[in-house]
Amino acid sequence: MERAFTNVGDVRIHSVHGGAGPPVVLLHGLAGSSRWWRYTLPVLAQEFRVHVPELVGFGASRPGPRRAGIVEMTAAVRDWMDALGIERPHLIGHSMGGQIAIHLCAAEPARVHRLVLAAATGIPRPLALTEAARFLAGALPPRAWGTPAFHLTVAADALRAGPRTLLRAATDLLTDDVRPLLSRVTNETLLVWGALDPLIPVEHGQAMAEALPDARLVVLTDAAHNAMADRPLEFNRVVLDFLEAPER
Repeated sequence: MERAFTNVGDVRIHSVHGGAGPPVVLLHGLAGSSRWWRYTLPVLAQEFRVHVPELVGFGASRPGPRRAGIVEMTAAVRDWMDALGIERPHLIGHSMGGQIAIHLCAAEPARVHRLVLAAATGIPRPLALTEAARFLAGALPPRAWGTPAFHLTVAADALRAGPRTLLRAATDLLTDDVRPLLSRVTNETLLVWGALDPLIPVEHGQAMAEALPDARLVVLTDAAHNAMADRPLEFNRVVLDFLEAPER
């Protein structure tokens, strides 16, 4: 795998790249890093050129002097794609990464080929600091993550991001409502949810699938919030089948 640092405005984005073929971009969730795609990247890289940025303030990506919310992170991903010449990739977003992917596709659907949303956030929760703290506590192991071997990665990435970055990002994603945007996402879309997800219930995936113009929902049994780590074989199979399907 190749690693790169790209200056985009006043932020410095770290990314991991591998494989050859049509482009795919993977966006991690809250408190995450490129390591969250450890079971997905090598499989997709057999067929695609895979790009994995670490979102502003997470992993090794350094934030600028201003607060980076969902809108600012979306702009940073868009500008990062432009800086690297990534044209019309398949876009796969998990949790907060899925919320950012929705914003990107709603604004400029022609920038993206097919869209995969894995347990995407974007349907608001009550606006309160206590609710953000509760959501953040639920996002950390062991409650929300079905694979014990993945707990150390989640905890280490959360520690690296720091409580201030995590709480600000959690507050922002809990209050941002993507529902008015969904009708503008004209890309073919696959939604993948874990049946045991305690953070983002399957009902949120069903609501998104009904509102998106061209979407279907796949629910993975015995998977929690991080389905690509909980059930990597099943996750990779449904994603590959979707990305490799003939054009309609």
